Amino acid sequence: MAEYDLVCDVCREALSAADALISWTTEGQLERGFALTHTAHVPAGATDRFDGRMVTSPNGYLRFVSERLGHRVDDPEPLRAILWALAPYVVRPDNPAEMDAMRAASFGARLGVKPGTQPSALAAGAQEKHEAGK
Repeated sequence: MAEYDLVCDVCREALSAADALISWTTEGQLERGFALTHTAHVPAGATDRFDGRMVTSPNGYLRFVSERLGHRVDDPEPLRAILWALAPYVVRPDNPAEMDAMRAASFGARLGVKPGTQPSALAAGAQEKHEAGK
């Protein structure tokens, strides 16, 4: 297995982030029994689930973590292992368009806006061009 391969907690087979499911049991404010599994291998007693592909986006990852902060966790180690296993998928760009947006944002630019121009200046120029054709 590669360094960033996920493994199902039940069958111990390789698991893609798109097919992963995080499940756990909630009893009042207490959460326990966190597992990262294939959809077919979710433990029978699990009361809550979160789609693994949603956790691989930065916003989804933060949402999942922030929701866990509002509850007591019986044994935090399985949850910690799941978060560490999914973290590389969150920070790694998956496609060229996402990489271009990240590259543009890294030096304060916007994707699709020519460097050195303001987005409002482009809109004003387009408006003037449209009015000139009347």
